[in-house]
Amino acid sequence: MKACVLEDIGKLKYKDVEMPVMKKGEVLVNVKACGICSSDIPRVFTTGTYHFPTIPGHEFSRLITDAAEDVDKSYIGKRAVIFPLIPCGECPSCKEKEFARCDNYNYFGSRCDGGMAEFISVPLWNIVTFSDDIPYNTAALIEPMAVARHSTRRAGISKEKRVLIMGNGTIGLLAALIAKREAKQVIVAGRSKNKLEFTKSVGIENVIDSSSDMHEEIDRITEGNGVDIVIECVGSNQSFESAILAVKKGGTVVLTGNPYGDMNLPKASYWKILRNELTVKGTWNSSYNNTCNDWKDSVKMIENGEINIDKLITHTFKMEDYEKAFDVLRDKNVLTCKVILNP
Repeated sequence: MKACVLEDIGKLKYKDVEMPVMKKGEVLVNVKACGICSSDIPRVFTTGTYHFPTIPGHEFSRLITDAAEDVDKSYIGKRAVIFPLIPCGECPSCKEKEFARCDNYNYFGSRCDGGMAEFISVPLWNIVTFSDDIPYNTAALIEPMAVARHSTRRAGISKEKRVLIMGNGTIGLLAALIAKREAKQVIVAGRSKNKLEFTKSVGIENVIDSSSDMHEEIDRITEGNGVDIVIECVGSNQSFESAILAVKKGGTVVLTGNPYGDMNLPKASYWKILRNELTVKGTWNSSYNNTCNDWKDSVKMIENGEINIDKLITHTFKMEDYEKAFDVLRDKNVLTCKVILNP
């Protein structure tokens, strides 16, 4: 089969590799669409993965084509997405069913081979099926949508709350679209003029330039009420500080964006957390258990027509054209949101 293989930092190649061999409890899936995550860019070009060679990719949809002997064969022929984290099942967090907090997890696309390939074998436990009504390209966004859903859930959004989303990348826009269903008002802050216009085009009416006077704009949009919740989806010092300064007294800041580097909090912002009695929450990945499952929630929202995420897909490429796909994502002059690879 063909796959994109990262042989070393900056050395991603499309080549022939061995077909995966199913282990006990696994299913073989034919990958139909794989999204490129912003975290894939440093993995490929600067930091690398945990070992080489590695097949990247953790945002993928697929068709189940075979199943191990101990797996129910009725799964064959079903469409599915995959929770990319493989927990150890033994640590305290796993015992509490908080698998995203696992101490010794494996992860498709960085710690083990991922979805930028024609086929992959995955544990049945990680599979979430979806209906034939959802296109494969759309389904590839369920992974980042589950991350966004986790953030909005952790934020405690309700109908009387006003919400500010810092950042209008894929996660930020998905969080905004989900929050629109639950909040009194949603505002998205971003820095690119073209991306702010794109944000409006996907259904977010209230957008502000984060490099301008955000407080004045927030006051105008909320009619002086301010925002109760800020979900930070950038991971920069400036965005973190802006989130602390933007939220009203007694409000909540949810940190979702992966940090670009060391995070430094000015004394004035620290004082604001203390004196305004702010709540600051971290989020990581998504909830995936029987009582709280961000993946099944996301699938349900799409299947029920509660949210339309198709417009977030700005580019699609054949897997063999991976170089063009990564070039587009890295070109600051090209407006992108989600870029999809199709084997």
